[in-house]
Amino acid sequence: MTNHWDSYHRHWRLLDAPLRPTPETVGIFEREVSLANADVLLLGVTPELAVLGRSMLAIDQSAAMISGVWAGDNTSRSAMAGNWLDLPVAGAGTEAVIGDGCLSAVASKAARNRLHGEIARVLRPGGRAAIRVFAAPETTEDLASIEAQVLAGAIENFHALKWRIAMACTTGGPDFAIQVRMIRDTFDGLFPDREALAARTGWSIASINTIDVYAGSDVSYSFATLAVLVDEASGWFGDVRVVPSGSYPLAERCPLLVLGSPRRR
Repeated sequence: MTNHWDSYHRHWRLLDAPLRPTPETVGIFEREVSLANADVLLLGVTPELAVLGRSMLAIDQSAAMISGVWAGDNTSRSAMAGNWLDLPVAGAGTEAVIGDGCLSAVASKAARNRLHGEIARVLRPGGRAAIRVFAAPETTEDLASIEAQVLAGAIENFHALKWRIAMACTTGGPDFAIQVRMIRDTFDGLFPDREALAARTGWSIASINTIDVYAGSDVSYSFATLAVLVDEASGWFGDVRVVPSGSYPLAERCPLLVLGSPRRR
């Protein structure tokens, strides 16, 4: 088994919304957290978010992602390898925390709660956080329905399809987890002929083949519902708001959770 993050950066340029934030989404981050003059902690190395704030420290678990995606350190911006669940940052000293999809990149309710706890710990009084989430619908989609929508041209791009398959296959219970290799296996079962899929949809084979990064990976993601994500965040923050993140494919499942008034424990 492998950790697919070690090779994920090689596919980065082929990714599109909803997997990457759009310029509209970046503007919403900036507006909602008042980032223009803030010293920012970025969870991950998302290039679109790396330009925000007066200064920035980015933390990512994967040295390969840092070397492959981060634009490079300068006097006001730097990246380091670290664990989001045990942030190498002093308590109550950070003005703003932002991240893209981080609550799905951890694979259990316990891990999501620990991540919320770390964000609450490092935020200073009056500080705020914004995390774009990937939230499963309250009613699980049927795979046959997803397949039919693809064939009818009703799913805008491959990456929206990938997340819909992932959400449809997510286990119940408190974790809402799925092994990423199962996303690929389910896709291959639905669409064994990738050339035919590309011809039918107009999606590039290169885009479709990005799903192969999941092959053999031992990583799991989680796709909780929005109600669950709000409830979990409310245990750590006195102010939790849901803010639409734009108008790209699947945007309705990818709002920002804007978090303020951290609770100290």
